[in-house]
Amino acid sequence: MKAMNRILFGLAALTVATVSQASLLYTFDTDNQGWRQADFNPVTLTLTDVGPATWNPAGHIEGPDFAGWAFHTSPLLAGGYGLATEIRFDFSADFADVQAYPFVVLASANGAIYQEVAPPADGQFHTYAFDLTTVGTWKYGDLGGLRNATMGDIASVLGGLQRIGINADVASGGDFTRVDNVQLTAVPEPATMAALGLGVAALMRRRRR
Repeated sequence: MKAMNRILFGLAALTVATVSQASLLYTFDTDNQGWRQADFNPVTLTLTDVGPATWNPAGHIEGPDFAGWAFHTSPLLAGGYGLATEIRFDFSADFADVQAYPFVVLASANGAIYQEVAPPADGQFHTYAFDLTTVGTWKYGDLGGLRNATMGDIASVLGGLQRIGINADVASGGDFTRVDNVQLTAVPEPATMAALGLGVAALMRRRRR
């Protein structure tokens, strides 16, 4: 029984490790978790670093209008998020325009996908969730221009994902925005799920003996 428990624990750990490698979670409970502030170029969709994100001990990052087109950005990522199914986060704005701007940007070295949103200017946190398994309202941009994203565009960006950017400049005048609980969710690798199923089946056969 102890040996079986050890094997089951090992299989569970393998599954968790695989999911964590393809998922991201930033809660900002103790620090800014490496997030930065950046100036976003809406023509080239590039993010230029301007310093570390400001961490609030209440458990989020925040900032006023700190760049020409200010964005809160994740640490530099190394790609490999092709299994991602959703990006979600909590966002608060004290000021905002009625116009929808690029709100969340997922950028690779060769292009970026983004969603346009006009958040409410009520100073309250609202949860935003965007599906990555359908084209929906995703836009795509690279040096060749902007267009509606295809599933190929989404897969390409996620596979080479380098930055997650969330708009901190949602008003034409002064801004103050807050971000919390950023999560990029992914499903386990199919190979891992198959291995887990085979392992459990083998254990059940051994137990029946």
